Amino acid sequence: MSNAPVNREARIRGVRRRYSFSEHLAMSVLLSRYSGRALMVPFSAYFDASGTCDSQVLTVAGFVSTVNKWMRFEKEWTSILRREGIKVFHMTDFVSSKREFAEGWKGATERRRVFISDLATCIRRNVNKSFRSTLVVRDYKKVNAVFNFGNSPGLPYAFCSLMCAYTLRRWAERKKAEKRLLYYFEDGDKGKGDFERLHQRIYHTSPIFLTKEQSVPLQAADFAAWKLKTAVQEAIKPDHSFEKGVNLLRSIEVLKAIPKDGGVISEPVLLKLSERFQFQRR
Repeated sequence: MSNAPVNREARIRGVRRRYSFSEHLAMSVLLSRYSGRALMVPFSAYFDASGTCDSQVLTVAGFVSTVNKWMRFEKEWTSILRREGIKVFHMTDFVSSKREFAEGWKGATERRRVFISDLATCIRRNVNKSFRSTLVVRDYKKVNAVFNFGNSPGLPYAFCSLMCAYTLRRWAERKKAEKRLLYYFEDGDKGKGDFERLHQRIYHTSPIFLTKEQSVPLQAADFAAWKLKTAVQEAIKPDHSFEKGVNLLRSIEVLKAIPKDGGVISEPVLLKLSERFQFQRR
């Protein structure tokens, strides 16, 4: 106990040198009780989207973990990025070899494999659980033509985000941790306003939005959302085959190893939800 003020002061100096949102969160929530060994550490979760209402598939995905694990994650993740000269990880930039990945990455198969493998290992060892919601957009539009979900183009994103918030909050209730849970979504996705409005109506509070520059764990959420969206997008193509299915499973192997909640929302699921929540027919 006598070392707590010294440790906290040292950590505050560390934040000034290299801002860590997770560490800032821990100090803000725990205040004078904060230390690296704090037992009552709150949980926090981070979500990002991949795809839009104009895509074949839209996924919102992310992870929950303790603040202590998120602080460890930030150090390991940023160390991997720094090793490769990358400041902020964007999966679309990596895949297309653009922006920070424009020089020396295209065609560099082994470098790319090792880099992604290291990032995946970092995620796996530092998160508690994955939450995801993947919407087949054509099915959403088909059911929405019968049951009135609404006409806003941002509703598919809001729908997926609400499903993630719902399953996360249910998980926290089972853990008796709902009062020690904070969750964040990547800022800037189309549908943010619809999500805020619906979240406020259901939970009487507004969701919190951050950027990947502000919060490193959102970069892990981006990794997961892109992987899951791409896997489902490929799976629903007309030329999908067993062999392609095996390759898709391999591409999300790291995510399969993490406990998860959520899944794919297709036409049968949407019809059941429409009946359960008594959406009006058009």
